[in-house]
Amino acid sequence: MKKVFVLMAVCATMVACQQKGKADAEAKTGDTAQVETADTVRYTGEVPAADGPGIRYEIALAADSTNGFYMKETYIEAENGKDAVNNYTGTAEKIEKDVNGTKKVAYKFATGKDGAIYFLQVNDSTLRMVNDQLEESGSKELNYDLKLVK
Repeated sequence: MKKVFVLMAVCATMVACQQKGKADAEAKTGDTAQVETADTVRYTGEVPAADGPGIRYEIALAADSTNGFYMKETYIEAENGKDAVNNYTGTAEKIEKDVNGTKKVAYKFATGKDGAIYFLQVNDSTLRMVNDQLEESGSKELNYDLKLVK
């Protein structure tokens, strides 16, 4: 429940900054929860970790021109068998780049102190973790995909 509240608060802030007039009009009708849900795209998934069972990502990306995001990164059983959680918010940088003759679209999520995580948009319902050159993992056995949450 706490996750949902934090996510909705972040989404509401992003929406309010860009659509103040629209949000004010909808607040009068009492329908603001639907706006927050409609203006956010959510992805979730678990990727391999070098020294643990995996890393679970939950990303909420504003579906408007702000490109605001909220990301929850959970290192599973990282600290004495307990999960370690990092939360990030900011603006996702949309990257369009030719990689080996193919146009790729990706997002760069800043994680502070010059750190960033990159996700390639594979299709409408999948983001795939890639390196800063938008290159995918060479290992086909490992899954680096996050799926759209409906």
